[in-house]
Amino acid sequence: MSKEELKKELHKLIDNTEDEELLSMVKEDIVAYQTKANKNFDDLSDLSPEDRAELEELATEDIHKDTITFEEFKQHLDEWHSGLLQRKGSKTK
Repeated sequence: MSKEELKKELHKLIDNTEDEELLSMVKEDIVAYQTKANKNFDDLSDLSPEDRAELEELATEDIHKDTITFEEFKQHLDEWHSGLLQRKGSKTK
């Protein structure tokens, strides 16, 4: 599909849409894309070198670093639930 055909199709879809929320979302997306494309800005430009380094470190961190097994989760949940019941029981006495 050529650029001109795509534009015509988009215009037709927009013209036949009555959903104001959808139209607003499409407008926001197009404006945001054009702004970013025209400025070629670095979204991280306002970060200090330290903050940028920390963010890059977090981005490359092992995604499983802070995970636990389902069995461990159930054990933590049981312990938490038992603690709640004990506190509730001590308040009623």
